[in-house]
Amino acid sequence: MDLKLGTYLVYLAVSIVLTVWVARTLKRNGQVFLDDAFEDERLAESVNHLLVVGFYLLNLGYVAVALKISKATLDDGSEAMEALAMKLGFVLLVLGAVHFFNLYVLSRFRRRRMLEKAAPPVLPGRMMAPVGAPLAAPVPVPPFPYAPPRNPAPPANRPTSPYSGPTHPAPGDPAPPR
Repeated sequence: MDLKLGTYLVYLAVSIVLTVWVARTLKRNGQVFLDDAFEDERLAESVNHLLVVGFYLLNLGYVAVALKISKATLDDGSEAMEALAMKLGFVLLVLGAVHFFNLYVLSRFRRRRMLEKAAPPVLPGRMMAPVGAPLAAPVPVPPFPYAPPRNPAPPANRPTSPYSGPTHPAPGDPAPPR
């Protein structure tokens, strides 16, 4: 048997076994994640199956496209091993890239769903009642950090300024207490 043909056969066998092993592992361990992401077990199983089929098609398609070894003949076993290692390395990189892309997309989907279900944010200075506690009347919150009392009209001896007011005192106003 030719070294090139032997390298092709080993490459195909190892690539197919790796693809099947990774797909089965992802299907088994990803089911829990999908159940949580979709909250519908039947839908999660269906999506899991479709992801596995897409995974097989993409990775085995890449294995087939990357089969050709560019060198016309392999002179010895070391060249055959180098070519095989290079091909298998690319297959593993593609498997990892597809896996991380799937995780990214599903985690974004899950995060969006979790945010839709989350309680609205609590206003600053307020506290949430413990779960199951009766709701109490809202407590007035003082302004933060300090707002001087507002005067309805400016003093008669001083002209009005667009910059005078509760946040910008007019010249000569006493400093707010600290």
